Amino acid sequence: MKKHVLVISHGSRDTRANADFKKLVQLYQKKHPNWVIAYAFLELAEPSIPQALKKLAKNTSLVEVLPLFLFQASHVREHIPEILRTFEKENWGFKTLLRKPIGPEPKLMTILDQRLK
Repeated sequence: MKKHVLVISHGSRDTRANADFKKLVQLYQKKHPNWVIAYAFLELAEPSIPQALKKLAKNTSLVEVLPLFLFQASHVREHIPEILRTFEKENWGFKTLLRKPIGPEPKLMTILDQRLK
């Protein structure tokens, strides 16, 4: 079965920020050409999470959800899970697996050091 992934960003009123996120998702898709990778925004931009899930649900019954958030704040702990639960209830047989946000990942130290050079 082909892996289906939905990458979620907060979303911004600044279209440049949203474009940067879309570019990151495109790079991730290139890294995994055999996966179906889509993106969505929690707020302030489209597609929304339900819009993206609806499109993915046409071809799969399982989507892994990857929140592109640094920490376990309320969006990751409460808001996104509630949106996913609501979508699952409205689309019987469809399942989402919410993965952890980036968090205090030691690999980020390399990126931080690179920014200071």
